[in-house]
Amino acid sequence: MNTLDQATAQRIVDRAMPVIGHSVNVMTPDGIIIASGDSQRVGAIHQAARKVAETCAPVVITEQEACRYTGTRAGVNLPVEVGGKIVAVVGISGTPDKVLPFADLVRITAELILEQASLIEVGRQRRHQIENTILTLLNGEPVAEYWLTHLSIDLRKPRIAVVLEASEPHQPWLTDITSLARDLERIEPETLVIQTADQKIVFFFSEKPAQDALIAALARLPDNISASVSAATGAVFSNNLKACYESAAATLQAAKQRSPAPVRACYEDLPLATLWRSLQPKWQQEQLNQALRPLLNHPRSDQYLKTLRVFIAAEGDIQRCAQQLHLHRNSVRYRLKGIEALTGCSPFRIEDLMFLYLALESN
Repeated sequence: MNTLDQATAQRIVDRAMPVIGHSVNVMTPDGIIIASGDSQRVGAIHQAARKVAETCAPVVITEQEACRYTGTRAGVNLPVEVGGKIVAVVGISGTPDKVLPFADLVRITAELILEQASLIEVGRQRRHQIENTILTLLNGEPVAEYWLTHLSIDLRKPRIAVVLEASEPHQPWLTDITSLARDLERIEPETLVIQTADQKIVFFFSEKPAQDALIAALARLPDNISASVSAATGAVFSNNLKACYESAAATLQAAKQRSPAPVRACYEDLPLATLWRSLQPKWQQEQLNQALRPLLNHPRSDQYLKTLRVFIAAEGDIQRCAQQLHLHRNSVRYRLKGIEALTGCSPFRIEDLMFLYLALESN
């Protein structure tokens, strides 16, 4: 830790003072007081702290000697080292004989707090590096193998992505992605987690079945959030995080097309719909929409669309479709004939039914 921030310095003061019962100051090696039990001293120059940093030795100041150092009072001042470097100076105000017994206690407390802050900062920087690296891979850009090794990211292992999306467009996530990632790293070191620019949370699990991955991802969120979140898994890939993510994102969109959020979906349940969406069709989609337009504009469009969706879900079985719609099979057949008349595509022909299926997915 090369620099000491004011918040960490104040933590040292707040932890030490209730224990020792004396005012504590924390100074930079340049002698600037950045935290103190006496708030009026913050920002002042402490000349004795400079001497401590220069000599790497404690400086004890009596009442008589205090006038020799600018901005100082009677007490004890000690160097605080982290990683073999002096990063701060702590001072305890009071008669030296009374405060000396607390000197090492305060110094050790300061060093422990600073070491902890240093470890947190290192972890934060590593997490930032991992996130940037994964986002680079998702953009289809190459990343050097040595850098992946440095970050302990093994792309050779089969991975499955889980995409989590808030149900409301601008609903903020009430979770700390850094803490979430840190907790996961302790439990499942191979798991990667990031937050995308459009506020989706993406997990990349190693060698985990789709349903298990879905459950594991949602379990990382607080109950009040997970219940309102849409989630989907993609296909399994090795050496291709981009495909993992895109297949999961496409699965999520395909599932949302079928039912209102929040949804739960796996790629293997919607492979064709997911593949079609991942192709990002342009003129092809217009052709499909054109065929479906007369149906959409019909007064009974909701009735026709529901029948068509249930017929597809029933794998073209009229009897099953009729049972699910609570209709007579002849009523289902009549509606399907009506769809054929409007679209020119017969639901009874495999190729036409596939065309209608893709049209529904594109709508």
